[in-house]
Amino acid sequence: MAPPSPEDRLSRRDFLKGTAAAALTTAGWGWHVYGEETSEEATPIKLGIIGAGSQGRGALMAAALRIPGVQFTAVCDIRPDCLQAGLEMAGPGAQGFVEYRELLEKADVEAVIVATPLHLHAPVTIAAFQAGKHVFCEKAMAYTVEECKEMLRAQRRAGKLLQIGHHLRYHPLYHHAKQQIEKGLLGQITHIRAQWNRHGSWRRPVPTGDFDFRRWGYPTPDHLFNWRLYRETSGGLMAELGSHQTDVVYWMLGLSPTAVIGVGGIDYYQDGRTVFDNVHVIYECPNGIKFTYESLTANAHSPYGEAYEMIQGDKGTFILSNVPRSRGLFFLEPGAEKEIWMDAARKEKVDGQEAITLDAAATKGKDKAKIPGQDVSIAETTKSTYQMELEDFVACIRTGREPFCNGEIGLRSAAAALLANEAMEKRERIEFQESLYEV
Repeated sequence: MAPPSPEDRLSRRDFLKGTAAAALTTAGWGWHVYGEETSEEATPIKLGIIGAGSQGRGALMAAALRIPGVQFTAVCDIRPDCLQAGLEMAGPGAQGFVEYRELLEKADVEAVIVATPLHLHAPVTIAAFQAGKHVFCEKAMAYTVEECKEMLRAQRRAGKLLQIGHHLRYHPLYHHAKQQIEKGLLGQITHIRAQWNRHGSWRRPVPTGDFDFRRWGYPTPDHLFNWRLYRETSGGLMAELGSHQTDVVYWMLGLSPTAVIGVGGIDYYQDGRTVFDNVHVIYECPNGIKFTYESLTANAHSPYGEAYEMIQGDKGTFILSNVPRSRGLFFLEPGAEKEIWMDAARKEKVDGQEAITLDAAATKGKDKAKIPGQDVSIAETTKSTYQMELEDFVACIRTGREPFCNGEIGLRSAAAALLANEAMEKRERIEFQESLYEV
């Protein structure tokens, strides 16, 4: 990576503000898609949602309904409580379905959001393409790498859009940090560390009452309501949490892993689960870069936040966090040359060390961070990253352009999580072959 020019070093005052700058401490920064329809007269988009649980309804439906012109005309869920709650959120006129194939056959929708358990992502998405619908599918893309490829083949045959829900790719803080890395602020990247540690069993209470769970292939009600805890339906911590962080790191640095090793175990929660309650993974990357990832469920201690990414170079370190709040920190490496803007930048003490606070809002000036290939820049909004990613999906339906996080990206990100699981289960070093991504 070439060293930054004097002009670049001076221009960083546009990105890391002086002492009057406020830290980016909330998720209330968003993307504005210039030139797209943003008024109430925007081209109507009729959506269906398949899987109206906490993620589908509470995150995705709620975000999509804030987009002008978006209407949910159909809701599908096998759980009566989720179906009823989804219909109430959708509003008058929405149709309710228990069978997703019936929704795809009968409902008046041009696109669907797939927010089912992981093992159903591929069959539901493929059926949607066969029915001629665009698809937004939650991450991780699919239960296996081959299923990811089958989804892509179905998309290409249908000529429809596929977007995968890696919403951190739409976060201004991460775009801001990516821009600074490309300018050479961290120097040569050498190591990456990330974690998402919690103190909780990840188990949800199972409601009482009659429910034909066996009809849907679940041996017990617990296997349905706690599908994330069982290998038959879940990719565990790597798919549900780690895929967010591995995806955003590899995107920011333009990397693909070359190999992975790891260990995991069911060591704390002896409650019948079959996915690991702790995972410890090391990815090997080009140029000798190592990426260490950890996710625990019995201890949440961290000086930086429940979930964070640490990107280390020979000139400095970035700490980025989005849970429980958005936060960006820069630590200058001892002995590295201090740039002229650093004395005036806002700072804070973290674990006895001085950190410069990243302020993505500074990019509102003439030098705007942009999503590649799109006329998109940072603006002050109250939008969540869920709304930002769904705005991209809706805009792509209206214009025909490719989503920023498409199926090819989803395949690579899913592979990183799924091969890590394989490495932990086999206790082997697994190499990433280029054929892994061939569809």
